[in-house]
Amino acid sequence: MKMLRLTLVFVSVFFFFHLTTGVARIVDDVSIREGDILVYHHEIEDQGLAHDFALPFVPANSRIEISEIHNDYINEKVKIGKTRWDRTEKVSSKEDGLLYGFPLRVGLKWGQDPAMPKRNDNMYCYYVERMENVTVPAGTFKSCFKIIYDTCPDTNTEWYCPGVGIVKSEYHHHGTITNELVELAKIVHRGSK
Repeated sequence: MKMLRLTLVFVSVFFFFHLTTGVARIVDDVSIREGDILVYHHEIEDQGLAHDFALPFVPANSRIEISEIHNDYINEKVKIGKTRWDRTEKVSSKEDGLLYGFPLRVGLKWGQDPAMPKRNDNMYCYYVERMENVTVPAGTFKSCFKIIYDTCPDTNTEWYCPGVGIVKSEYHHHGTITNELVELAKIVHRGSK
């Protein structure tokens, strides 16, 4: 009898621990509908935020945290600003969130660079690198297209989930400390609270 009680206590604690530790849930109903609300979490880390100006797209109500790192390239300390905020978008039509209106497939390339058909390095064009499962605060989205846009100074990567749109986006500048992360935090379906 004691062994059964211990087993039940262990199982209860195990399930409680997994329910409360933020283990990502797999999102089954990934289709957005008109009237749904998409909540995105933004985070920017930038050298410019540490100075007397702020980037124009940073909301006035966000708080900038300043830190300092040593940059070996210039052999001096550099101040870095970091800010975070949430942004909400209301889905006004079923096309919202469907940035890419054509069928995507791994290996697909598109863009405006006239030299693109002759290039084989995937620079200066969008290309679908592979399919991935992506975990963001809203949950785990399966079979997302990983789309990359590479240029000489920077890289933009997006994870696109059919039926939802962009669930995650990362931007990295290769010459300065400029990084941006956008993640889907939650989907509030119309009529739910």
